[in-house]
Amino acid sequence: MRVQSYNKKSTYANANSTFWFIYLYICKFIRTFAADFTNMYIHLDCNNFFVSCELVSRPELKGTPVVVANNNDNNGGIILALNQEAKAVGLKRGNPIFQVTKIIELNHVTVIDVHHQLYHDISHHIMDEVRKTEMVLGFVQYSVDEFFGEMPDDDSVRLRSYLQELKDLIFRETGIPVSCGAGITYTLAKTATWFAKHYPAYKGICIMPADKRESALAQVPVKDVWGIGRRSIKTIDYQGVKTALDYTRLPEVWINRQFGVTGLRTWKELNGIPAITIAGHELQKSIMYSRTFAHMTSSKIVLLRELSNYASSATRKLREQQSLCRTVTLFLATNRHREDLPQYHVDDTIKLGTATDDSALIIHAVTQLLDRLFRENYQYKQAGVILGQLQHSDAVQLDLFAPNQAQKQAKRKRLMQAIDGINQRFGRNQIHFAVQGTEADTSEQPAGFMRPKRVDE
Repeated sequence: MRVQSYNKKSTYANANSTFWFIYLYICKFIRTFAADFTNMYIHLDCNNFFVSCELVSRPELKGTPVVVANNNDNNGGIILALNQEAKAVGLKRGNPIFQVTKIIELNHVTVIDVHHQLYHDISHHIMDEVRKTEMVLGFVQYSVDEFFGEMPDDDSVRLRSYLQELKDLIFRETGIPVSCGAGITYTLAKTATWFAKHYPAYKGICIMPADKRESALAQVPVKDVWGIGRRSIKTIDYQGVKTALDYTRLPEVWINRQFGVTGLRTWKELNGIPAITIAGHELQKSIMYSRTFAHMTSSKIVLLRELSNYASSATRKLREQQSLCRTVTLFLATNRHREDLPQYHVDDTIKLGTATDDSALIIHAVTQLLDRLFRENYQYKQAGVILGQLQHSDAVQLDLFAPNQAQKQAKRKRLMQAIDGINQRFGRNQIHFAVQGTEADTSEQPAGFMRPKRVDE
């Protein structure tokens, strides 16, 4: 099991949680009638998230330099994430692996291939654990490693105590360290997290009350402000703006003319005026899972295993957003950079008789497509599965001529719910289809399962 604490039960389902839940809604009621009641936005940011996820199952690497990269058989790819020890030896996010090979070898840096599905699973586990506490209003996932929410309490001492509880809970249940920030707008909350990450004295938590806003913003480089892009920096720098505080003092009309509504929202948020709404992710119109393999492969068995896992992951995402798909598309591609090898790029689509979120049916469709498309004697480098023509699960159109279809679908739906529940509690792919194989399966050269490795071995 990758995350050993998946089977732990949250310790916050107690009387204190109930008290806090009631307190939140009393505060929400008061805020409706009290204009001077201050709501604080909170921001949680997972530290070195990709690396932290990998270290949960490889604790022996803690304290040593570790990077996560989309590595490949030609020692290509770039560094996507790294821990503090890796930063200390001179590595940076975005470094091409081939350019820093000497640093990696001399400092015995462990390079781990990226494992996106694992990070997605742990992110969802964090969401579930925080929501169980009922301590945070409007808690939403902003990205795989960032979350926002609200707490109707502007007392810095109490707020720090609540955030420390959340921070401890997340680490205890998932093994992931997080930094926390709080402010009177989303942008100020994220800026507070910047302080929590850059100054060890904050111990991972920074509260930015309204009366400390200007002094805090005077210390933040404008290039590090959330919402100010690289294209804007040259224009801002020409105005002599160096800090976030300088940005807030630019005329509102000028900001609007130069950067439009996006820049104006950032300007308002930094001035303490809420202007950004963060909601949950919208339903996707299609879902794609694809990978550029770490190693080229000519094995149909390997491709089937990988594509079955992509189909399973895509279908689970389908169920999470309560959607069904009507079409399944598969594509295969060789390495276009290897002109010395035969090239083959192909895709095909199957239209399902009835829209579904059943992993078995979608994996079966993928198997059929692979039988159609696979050709011997090609070195495949990339493959993927796309689920299309999505619709809400409440709007399914059944086949008029299929007997007992409603009963069969209800039965399969319960099965998928049971599998999802067990995997969520005990870890990714604890229950899976045999065709998906396992991460321990080395009967064939792995194509897409990302295996940890040391460069110096």
